[in-house]
Amino acid sequence: MPTSVECRLLCASVCAYSVQNDGTLAQQQPYFAAAQFKQMPTVFVAGADAIDACLVATTVDGVVVTFRGTLPPSSPDHEQTIRDWINDLDAELIQPTGVPGRVHEGFWNALDSFWQPVLAESQRQMAQSGAGCKLFVTGHSKGGAMANLAAMRFKLERGITPTVRTFAAAHPGDEDFAAVYDGFFADSTRYEYADDIVPHMPPSLAFRNMFVAVPFAQPYVHRMDLDYSYVGTLQFIDWNGEIEPDSPTLRFTRFEHLATQIVSGGFAQIASDHTSDCGGGYMSAVCPAGVCP
Repeated sequence: MPTSVECRLLCASVCAYSVQNDGTLAQQQPYFAAAQFKQMPTVFVAGADAIDACLVATTVDGVVVTFRGTLPPSSPDHEQTIRDWINDLDAELIQPTGVPGRVHEGFWNALDSFWQPVLAESQRQMAQSGAGCKLFVTGHSKGGAMANLAAMRFKLERGITPTVRTFAAAHPGDEDFAAVYDGFFADSTRYEYADDIVPHMPPSLAFRNMFVAVPFAQPYVHRMDLDYSYVGTLQFIDWNGEIEPDSPTLRFTRFEHLATQIVSGGFAQIASDHTSDCGGGYMSAVCPAGVCP
């Protein structure tokens, strides 16, 4: 059965988790075939212990730049995983030269560690594909936030406006960054699922205010000077697997539902809701057929 562009980009995002520390890529199936690469992707790794990774590949849709996420939810200690995600994501905001607003320091530095070769390879493959080639940037989790930052850099540095699709993306910057980003990118969509906590991280002021009374969250939401924000258009995958658009009511419902999970110790469910592969909410909703057995 034919798959959608969104499905192929999600599969490419899953493939990024198969980048090895030596810069090779394991062809994890069924995702590698479903991404529909026309040739083996070019792989980039950087950072301490190669913690940052990216794929650049030509697919049936155009050139796709895919950033790898971090910390899979398969960790056996789910509460520890959730705490680790929150700790990692409660980061400082910085103002890079020429970039509107402030951005997540860790995500920016991760992108910067291999930006020039990624940029060069992306442009090379676009030129090879010929006039009219589309550029897509995508990623899951941390990779989604890096995709948002990369889209901004493509726009500011080369005048290229990519199509952006992110899955379970963390927040890339503050409200000023988000306002400019949303003005630049009309075709930027973020998929978020059920009680996945990562799309709420680093916390916005609304999230911090909502969770300040939750005992588990108190050590992580005290920074009221950090006004992190989402970017792009939300496609929320609800608890029944249905996709619905953003609304003020939905935001409150999501906060309330997540707070209930945290207070009741539902860490395994929160971690499970972040998974991007077969059996998880993202894959089931975005790729309902044609990929998973």
